[in-house]
Amino acid sequence: MKFLDKVLVTGGCGFIGSHLVNYLANKGKKVVVLDNFAGGKANLKYIEKDAKIIRGSIESRNACRKALKGVDTVFHIAAHAAEGQSVFVPIFNAKTNLIGSITLLTEAINSRIEDFVFTSTIAVYGRPKKLPVNEEHPLQPEDPYGITKKAFEDYLRVYYELGRIKPYIVRFFNVFGPRQRLDDPYRGVVPIFINRIMQNKPPIIFGDGLQKRAFTYITDIIEPLYKIVGKKKLINNPINIGNTEVWSVKRLAETIIKKMGANLKPEFVPRRKSDVKVIYADITKAKKLLNYKPRVTINEGLDYTIEWALREGPKKFKYMDYFEIEKLAHSAYKKKQL
Repeated sequence: MKFLDKVLVTGGCGFIGSHLVNYLANKGKKVVVLDNFAGGKANLKYIEKDAKIIRGSIESRNACRKALKGVDTVFHIAAHAAEGQSVFVPIFNAKTNLIGSITLLTEAINSRIEDFVFTSTIAVYGRPKKLPVNEEHPLQPEDPYGITKKAFEDYLRVYYELGRIKPYIVRFFNVFGPRQRLDDPYRGVVPIFINRIMQNKPPIIFGDGLQKRAFTYITDIIEPLYKIVGKKKLINNPINIGNTEVWSVKRLAETIIKKMGANLKPEFVPRRKSDVKVIYADITKAKKLLNYKPRVTINEGLDYTIEWALREGPKKFKYMDYFEIEKLAHSAYKKKQL
């Protein structure tokens, strides 16, 4: 069966999706995008004109059928990726990230599509028992977002064992870069910090700022998504993709302030209970099976991202107007403090 001839990218107008769409189009692939424009409409100006864009939700069977017509490979990027937010909107989170994913999978199987690439997350691991975290680490997510991603990995495994799909599961670690939403107060610590500084407001840090991550620049995750398709050893065999350079959130905030020439200091608020203190990836498997090596340092990635953000200009944060579990919403969100 053919693969990587005509491909579907769900969430293809979003941050990661739009970069992948352009990469695939530049490889000469026919690209179909399914996106509900909830967060990525601003990226339409960046997307290759040859891509066919369908406005619709992965929660709709009809939209999925339409988007999957003639497709041989699916890249499922669409998600509401906000770990801290998912705690107080679990229904919304589950509809988008699990029910939507199952709907897409169902129609992909009905369309006899085999190759299915799924972008999972660091959040499936939860609090690490050892560092760095490899793919054999127990999966014990600390928030509903991680739970839905883990659950869908299990759905893929079940239908793989039934002989109906060839899943490729890529677990990303703290991706950042141009086209990440500047107006989203719930996800993406880098754009949140940059957007506040552009408004001459201090970056707000949850907790003491000593939580550590290996922030990964967007271009370092796109090529592995493409290269993984057709790798027999990686079918139903999850793989970590991310940087190995570990920074604290406090260092990140102070570095961005300095790079932007602002006379500001980070502001600290109480930590979010579901936040994991320190986590970063063991990418040994990716090095071995995909010849993977991150090329962009955090410093370089921040320079590229700040340059892009300054061209875009500051944005007003867009808050959800309701909480499904109000008592679990951090005061910073209730007060629209970011």
